[in-house]
Parts: sequence; C-alpha cells; structure tokens
Amino acid sequence: MQAHPQIRGLMWQCTLVLRTASLLVPKPARAHWYKEWYAEIWHWLHFLAESGRLTRQSAFEIVRHCWGAFPDALWHRFDQKKALRAFDLVPRSARFCLGAIGFAFIFLVLVTGLAPTIRSGFRSLPFPHADRLAYLSFQSSFSQYDEEYLFRNAREWAQGSRTAEAVAGYSWRQVVIRVPDGLVRDMSARVSTDFFETLGNRAALGRVFAPGDEAGCLQCAVITYRLWSTEFKSDRNIAGKTIFVNDQPKIVIGVLPENFVFLFPEVAVWQLPHLGVTTTNIADRTGAVVRMKPHVSLAQAGEELRHLAVRQGYGRPQMESFESRAHQGAKLYLFFTVLSLFGGIALGSSRLGGARTRKIKLSFRCTARWWAFFAAKTLMLLAICFVGALEITGRASIMLTGSVHPLVGPFSTWLFLVTAMVALSWSLHDQSRRCRLCLKRLGNEASVGMPSYLFLGWWGTELVCSDGHGLLHVPEMKSSWQEFDQWVSLDESWKPLFEAEEAVHAP
Repeated sequence: MQAHPQIRGLMWQCTLVLRTASLLVPKPARAHWYKEWYAEIWHWLHFLAESGRLTRQSAFEIVRHCWGAFPDALWHRFDQKKALRAFDLVPRSARFCLGAIGFAFIFLVLVTGLAPTIRSGFRSLPFPHADRLAYLSFQSSFSQYDEEYLFRNAREWAQGSRTAEAVAGYSWRQVVIRVPDGLVRDMSARVSTDFFETLGNRAALGRVFAPGDEAGCLQCAVITYRLWSTEFKSDRNIAGKTIFVNDQPKIVIGVLPENFVFLFPEVAVWQLPHLGVTTTNIADRTGAVVRMKPHVSLAQAGEELRHLAVRQGYGRPQMESFESRAHQGAKLYLFFTVLSLFGGIALGSSRLGGARTRKIKLSFRCTARWWAFFAAKTLMLLAICFVGALEITGRASIMLTGSVHPLVGPFSTWLFLVTAMVALSWSLHDQSRRCRLCLKRLGNEASVGMPSYLFLGWWGTELVCSDGHGLLHVPEMKSSWQEFDQWVSLDESWKPLFEAEEAVHAP
C-alpha cells in the first residue's frame, strides 16, 4: 500500500530508525518485531494526515516514539525478566558492595587532588637534617609573654646552649590582610631574623629573612605559597610589592616553597618583631624552633632548654621533634581508623552472634569469607571517612573564608569520629542482613506473627536468601539482651522451590 504523499518523507525517516533498531532484536524474532512497529507507525501517520492533524508538533512526537524502539529492541535482545532479576540481585552481592565503596573511595581521592593533606603527613620534611629540628613550646593558657623579651631570650639561649646550634623565636596571631580582591582574615607570625636560616629553608621566589633585616628591612614580609597562588594569582613580580597587614604596609621580599611546613599551617604572612615596642601574646601562640647540634638527643636538648626557660620565667616548656609533630596528625587518624576497625570486629562478634546461627555450624571457609568481607568493607568505609575529614574541611574553609581557619583541625577530628561511627553502624547493619553462605543481601522481606496479640506490632521480620541458603528472623521487640537475629539454614526439602523459581526466570 502506497503511503500518503504528505507523509512519505516522514515515513522514510521512521523506517530507517526502525530498521536500525531491529538489528538489536534476535534474528528469529526480528521480522515479526519490525512488522508490529511499522504497522503502528504507518496507521498513526495516515490517521493524522487524513484527519488534518499532522502538525510539526505531532510529527516530532512520532519521531520521538520511533526512537523508543531501541530500548524495546534491547529488551528483546536481553530477556526482560532476566535483566530485571539481574538488576535486583547484582546490587545485593558482596562484590558489588565492595566495588561501589572502592569506587567512592577512588573518586574522593581524585576529587581532592590525590589527598595532598594526607600525603604531606607522610612525606619527608623539606629541611636539611630535619631530625635535628625541634619545637620549644609553652603550654599555659593563662600566661602572656612579651614578644621582644622572647626573641631576646631565644638569642641568649642559642649563645649559651651546649646542645643547640641555633634557636629562633616565633609568635603568631590572627590578622586582616588586604589582597587585590578585598580583605581576608588569616594568620601572621613574627619570627627572629634567623628563623628560616635555623630551619635551613630557602624561598621559592625572592628571599627570606637574614640577619641584619631587623635594622634595614623591618617592614619586610615573607608570604606562603598558598597565599601567593590563591590571593595574588601566582604573580611572578610579587617581590617588592606592598601589602597591608592590619592596615600596616609590608613589603613582600619572598614566597616560601609549596612544600614548606610548620607547626601552624594556617600562618600566611611572616614578619619581623618590632623591637622596642611592647607587644604581648598568650603562651600557646609563642615558642621557639631549635636546631640541635650533631649527635645530641632530643632529651638532652630538651632538658637544658627547659631549665633555661624556667629560670627566665617561662612556665611548662615542652620539647618536641619536627618529625614527630609533622606526622602526629596522620598517625592519630590512622590509629583511630585501625581502632575503629578492630572495635567493629569485636562488636560484630557479639552483635552478629546470630552468625553462630543457633547451633548451625558454618565451615571454616564460610566463616573466614564472612569476616574478611566485613573487615574489607569496614576498612574502606573508614578510609573514606579518613580522607573526607582531612581533605574536605580544609578546602571548605579556603572556599568560605579564603584561608585555613584554626578550627579546621578540631572540626576535622570531630567530623572523622562522627562519620566513622555512622560508617561502622551501617557496616554492622548491612552485615547482619546478609546470607551467611553467599554473602548476598537478603531480600523477600515478610512480616510474621499476629499484630493484635503483641501491642499491635508484628512478632518479627523474616528475610530469605534468593539462592535458598537460609532464612533470617529479625525479632521486632527484643525481650532481653541475649535475643539475637536468628539464622536458619534451609535443608534439602526447600531446594525444589528455588530450582523452580530459577526455571521460571531462565531464558
């Protein structure tokens, strides 16, 4: 039958789409499938043309309907019931669970730029002979020290010490920095002129402080790589330009290397102390860096310098090596991660006591697979919490405030503990709802019991393994702490039921 002249071009387009889609249909059913689609489109187009309803909009709807032939052809290529069953069963498998969590972990690491904060906690320090560097800090929240007195004492300690090669003081506080795009609140530190010389650090751009700058370059400042790259757009000509810190002009003489690390990573601007001007600061924000002489232990240097500090009125001085402090944060998080993992296994051994399955014995292989899956799943979830807490908080602070706020550290610790508890709770709940043999997530949930006899509540819920390995009974109301979820293995008499189900869904 000839097509109506008004629809020949449109009919040709639809025929081309249907012919292409029919290639996806299995060959035995291809001709029948194509005839059904073609007849439907042919009658639809002729009805619209003869009734005068064929408009641009109706023609577009017909073409869009033709493109729907591709998913329909795919359903014929891959059995629809089998595909729906696969979509239901695959997400329940242990492999899918581990794969999804692993993908989330890799995605998080890539989004955060390969976790630079965590990597910095394990890389070697960018200072020569970093094992000889130490912090001398004063832990006393209610004491204030004169900055000029601190810097003068640091110079005296270096001259009179038998264990220290150099001692340089520091004192940091919050400031307001004027940048090209406005004002940002950040941290600034006043340091001795030999501070960077004591560390053995050089500038990535320009220079750092040197002895003699206290007289000829008192308004000089050194900025961090982070401040230079984010607020000054990596200006290669930054050296010699003037910035304002608390409305005071400062001349930038250098930019620190990107890998520079210090006790307070939030410090963005380094300045020299104002000698002759009384400026006090609380003890927690003051201290000194010490470069010990060769073959001198931390204990020896600490004992001597603590004695000198106490004699000059400094309370509770503490000595800590650079390497120990730099790696302390990452080690602490790793410790809590491992502790959470073992705590989860210990808790799981009691809460998942249903795995003892009420006198049902599992083989050693099944038991090993059960706990290995639980440990791997929990460890990857804790790793996600670990990376997220350390990396996301710092970036969020930079996005919101333009700098790394001092509260980022405590907040990241709190976030890690909270997310770790959530992850551990979900891991335990997920594990308790899995088959003890194949580790698939149980389905076919059904409520059992008589609600009218138990405070209008069901007696419990039963979940069945789709492979017929067993049945899990979850009590709705636990009468005592000894009442666990009960796992019941199905015997041979149940196998025909699941075999029949497999036969129904087979192609």
